[in-house]
This record gives sequence, C-alpha cells and structure tokens, in this order.
Amino acid sequence: MCKKIFQNVSSSKMLGFITLICAAVLATAYVMEHYFAVHPCQMCLYERQIFMIAGGVALISFVFIPIRLQPYILIGLGLIFMGGAFLAAYHVAIQHHWVSLPAFCASNDFSAITSVEDLKNQLLKTPFVRCDQVTWSLFGLSLAFYNCLLSLVLAVLCWKWARCRK
Repeated sequence: MCKKIFQNVSSSKMLGFITLICAAVLATAYVMEHYFAVHPCQMCLYERQIFMIAGGVALISFVFIPIRLQPYILIGLGLIFMGGAFLAAYHVAIQHHWVSLPAFCASNDFSAITSVEDLKNQLLKTPFVRCDQVTWSLFGLSLAFYNCLLSLVLAVLCWKWARCRK
C-alpha cells in the first residue's frame, strides 16, 4: 500500500504540496485576523512562525536543492511540523488551563506600579488576547487543536513519504 500511494509522488511534488499547504494556512490565518476579527495571541503568532519556516524551507528546497537531497529536507520538515504539533498541543493545554499561563502571554504583575504612567505602560505591554482565551472554535475545538492535528498529519506524511521512497 505504501508504494501505491507514493509511487508517483516525487520529492519535488511533496515540497510543492507542503509549500502550498503552508501558504494556505498562513493566508487563512491572516484572512481570519483582518476580515473576521479573530485576533491572535502570542502563542498563535509562534505557531504561525512554524508554518512560515516550513513553507520557506519547502519553497527554497523545491527551487534550489538538488533532487537527491530533497528527501532529507522532507525528513527535516517532518521534524519542524512535529515541533509545531508540540507547540500547538501546549497551546491547547494552556487554553484548557491544564498548565499555567506563560509569562510572555500575561503581564499581570502590578506590584511595581507607583503612578498612573506606570499603570499605562503596564497596560500597553499586556497582550491584546491572552493565550488561555479561545477566540474561535469549530465543533468545540480551538484553532490550536486544529493546528496540532494538521501539524501531526504533515509530519507523518513527510516521514511516511521518506520511508516509502527508500
């Protein structure tokens, strides 16, 4: 079965496919943010960077890397996507309050405030959307969950392709 599915899929096609998927994910995120007012938290922005990195690596590899080295790039992309899956899973854990909120996502330390100017500066440093807030969900599942699922699928796809192409 492995050979039948990936028999006609070259490494260049896989890299092109991954580039398109990453571009579609990023375009969807920007459309949701700018047209539907689904504002990202800091963790969401980190999750976007994973897709920017993976898409950039896939595009550069598609264009410049020799075909004989492209399977190794796909294995590396699988690692990048697995890292993205772990980051998204951590975000889901934050949203469900299974782990504490990271310091970069919430600046709630008002102990050093001695003036109105200090309060203003502290409020300006506080993120617009906290990481533990679900800003959009579908079927009760957040975007971070769907990101985790997509990243896992892409990681397994890259590794499965590399294993079947031996």
